[in-house]
Amino acid sequence: MQPGPYIFSVKELTRYIKALLERDGTLQRVVVRGEISNCKYHSSGHFYFTLKDDASELRCVMWRDRVQALAFRCEDGMKVTAEGSIAVYERAGQYQLYAHTLQAEGVGNLFLAFEQLKRKLEAEGLFAPARKRTLPYVPHGIALLTSPTGAVAHDFVTVSGRRWPGRHIVLVPTPVQGPGAPAGIVHSLALARRIPGIDVIVLARGGGSFEELNGFNDESVARAIAASPIPVVSAVGHETDFTIADFVADLRAPTPSAAAELIVPDMHGVSEYLRKLQGRVFDRTRGLIVHGQRDLERALAHPALRNPLVLVRQRRQDLDYLGERIGERIRRQLEAAARRLQLVEGRLDALDPRNVLSRGYVLVTRPADGALLPTAEQAEREEALDIRFADGTLRARPER
Repeated sequence: MQPGPYIFSVKELTRYIKALLERDGTLQRVVVRGEISNCKYHSSGHFYFTLKDDASELRCVMWRDRVQALAFRCEDGMKVTAEGSIAVYERAGQYQLYAHTLQAEGVGNLFLAFEQLKRKLEAEGLFAPARKRTLPYVPHGIALLTSPTGAVAHDFVTVSGRRWPGRHIVLVPTPVQGPGAPAGIVHSLALARRIPGIDVIVLARGGGSFEELNGFNDESVARAIAASPIPVVSAVGHETDFTIADFVADLRAPTPSAAAELIVPDMHGVSEYLRKLQGRVFDRTRGLIVHGQRDLERALAHPALRNPLVLVRQRRQDLDYLGERIGERIRRQLEAAARRLQLVEGRLDALDPRNVLSRGYVLVTRPADGALLPTAEQAEREEALDIRFADGTLRARPER
């Protein structure tokens, strides 16, 4: 009998396929282009994602140390070129790409990282104009953070000295290029805060490529600028260059020389302004004196000041006139009140019972309590009656 086929366990077959793939030199360094989907940054620091095109999908993983070296953060829909090796994940029995590097397509990695950080910080409000601080008109002390060997420091000191000599400028040597630039800038910002008398910090460097200016696009630098208690001026590159530091700083200058012109006022211009202001103050003061003299002359020409007794006599006459008017008004009110009183008295007299009795009428009352008996029936029941006339009262007894 012919021997049957070898029966693999799942584990054995998976390892066999894995060994075949690992022996293939082409698959150990492969470059794949595709669109990222199922993007997931694990809490362990590893990055899991899928590369896909119109026809297929490829599972991918990038270990934490490789992720930390990326200049940008991946997102779903991003087109990238991944370089790595193909191997089998035994537990799931599936092959996947173990990515070593990722290259964004369409834009460079640095520019992509720049845009991502810009959106993040803008959403947090670090670029908001409301948090920008106003620089002092004449700074007492300026901390210049730049390379001590470049022309930036010389140009800044020259321009500021020409505009206002004697300004206190402290040069803080700062790396402005290379891998160590972000940490060096953060350190220099912290150092500048501790220098006595500093009320403006200038972060400056000359022009360069986007890569050379990348140290100013670091998140740690942006947050250090935002946290500085002293206003920060960003003067990085040329007028067309923009960095994250420019957006976060309290003031952005297109060049280091322009920063000196924006920070330090022109002493000659200030002197000319003060002279004009002095002239305006003099003219204003003179005008006030002239108007004051005219007001004083008008006041002195008033009759009350020329002959005060005239004003007193006029006021006395006014008092007499007012007294007469008040007396007349009181008299008219008293007369009106007397007339109203007479009317009331007339009405009361008409209602007085005594006047009615004088016309021949009488009042019949009960002797015990003086109650009025208005009917004959009530009077008939009484043993005695009081009959009141206008001139007296008689006691009587009813018979029928």
